[in-house]
Amino acid sequence: MKRFGAWFILLLGVASPVTLAQAPASRAACDDQLPALREIKGRKMGPTSCLMAEGQLTVLGRPVVRVDIGLDGTVEGYVTRTGEYRGYMTNSPELAFPQTADPGPPVLAFADYRRSQGAGMTLFYPQDPSAWNGKLWVMAHGAGPGTDRAWDAGLDGASERGAGAYPAELLARGFAVAVTRRAANAVALGRNANPTPTGVRAVLEDGTAVDYVAFNDSARYIMDFTDVADKVLMQRLKRLPTRRYFYGHSAGARICRGMNYTAGLNRRADGKPFFDGFFVDDSAAGTWLPVVMKEGKDVLFTTDAERSAMVPQFEVAHQMYNNIWPTKRPDWVSESYLENKRRNAKIMQDKGTGAKFRIYEVRSISHAGSGPGLDIAPMWGQFFAMLDAWVDKGTAPPPSHSDVPEIGDADRDGRIENPALAFPQVACPMGIYYTTTATATTIAFAPFTGTGLEPLNQDNVFVDMNRDGVWDRRESMSQAWTRLGLLKPGESLTPEKYVACVQQSAGQLRRDGFFSDKTASEYIEAAKKSDLQPREIQRVGSR
Repeated sequence: MKRFGAWFILLLGVASPVTLAQAPASRAACDDQLPALREIKGRKMGPTSCLMAEGQLTVLGRPVVRVDIGLDGTVEGYVTRTGEYRGYMTNSPELAFPQTADPGPPVLAFADYRRSQGAGMTLFYPQDPSAWNGKLWVMAHGAGPGTDRAWDAGLDGASERGAGAYPAELLARGFAVAVTRRAANAVALGRNANPTPTGVRAVLEDGTAVDYVAFNDSARYIMDFTDVADKVLMQRLKRLPTRRYFYGHSAGARICRGMNYTAGLNRRADGKPFFDGFFVDDSAAGTWLPVVMKEGKDVLFTTDAERSAMVPQFEVAHQMYNNIWPTKRPDWVSESYLENKRRNAKIMQDKGTGAKFRIYEVRSISHAGSGPGLDIAPMWGQFFAMLDAWVDKGTAPPPSHSDVPEIGDADRDGRIENPALAFPQVACPMGIYYTTTATATTIAFAPFTGTGLEPLNQDNVFVDMNRDGVWDRRESMSQAWTRLGLLKPGESLTPEKYVACVQQSAGQLRRDGFFSDKTASEYIEAAKKSDLQPREIQRVGSR
């Protein structure tokens, strides 16, 4: 239960700026909303049974319909018989298994998903059909939720009936949103001979039953659910989406890359793209990299036809999620998550796909994104809008931003013109954000109080606030700003100087398109009201 709640917060954002819906009506059958089944190796694939519950809510003043849908069905993908990632069911086997050094050939498998085990999605769309912009965003969470919670758990209480921060940003812009849920059970990564069964019923192509499969990397699962969302929108709003975009976080982001990097996977029967663009949000371990090795050579994206088949890919790297990946891997895959994200970007540049690829590193956020006093959702709302404008109008987004020269130094003059993005709280700091544990999934805040020792994190490792390599006293804000070059030696920090810094930071983000006018103005107004007395927002550690 706790794991399920955690991914829901990670995917949808911490804040939920909505009026909650009333408890939904009783569950209703919706089998008439299911697409035709596909046949793979003599087996029928796709959703076979549907239940839904409907409610209404208001998002930022806009009336919205929320439809929760639980699905039973079967989907195909590839696994291996041994190896740490053997149960990581994927439709991109040439990417996944070589990069996790899993032995043995990929084996086609068929796995059943059940709404009683959480298989479902929540579809949001405007109550007024004329308020819909005709476009659909599909969202996929990361690894973590297992099979221990039904699709409709909690729907009869108001506490879980909001839209969440990311869907709210999209709904405010007129999009429909489908938030998918799948059993992406992390125990499928078994570093022992007999990993814990996932609870998913699956058989291999030869009929062998296996108990270790999970839908962590299953593109076909997401595509089938998208087809259901299409059918519901067609029935309710009388038209199909003109654009479909896919947002994935962590393991969901791997699905995005796999679809765009695997020949023919992101294609409909008529040859058109299934998804028109991908938003890759902090891909798990920084993978999959755009590399397919055959006979010692990388054969991926070597032709103009392959490159032209790509759709725009928009990536965000959470710079503080720089964890260590302990799995087996080839030497061209790093153990550093952040390094893999940067390698992915460099490989895409080197392969001539830069016209369809962007990466934006964001400083001082970890895997969960938002943290104490830091709400990333408004910037993510701008990211959603940028990808839509890129695809729909040909409006190219800003160049990639990174703190490494091969990405951020656009003209190769030795100066990084396009550094990683920094929120005003980071560019004009009252303290620092730091990761709470070695796994670096969440952040805490330590203020520049000028008194006491630097804090310890939950692993009892000191937080080096002043970057001097020792555990010592905290700086004051004036001392920290002088060290950072925001003040000249001997200067004192004043409210006017603080406001000027925030104005410059928020203004630059606005000019580059990463902040809306409203968000930039809110930051500046908040700065004017600040008393410059930084406070502990969240205390972590024993001291």
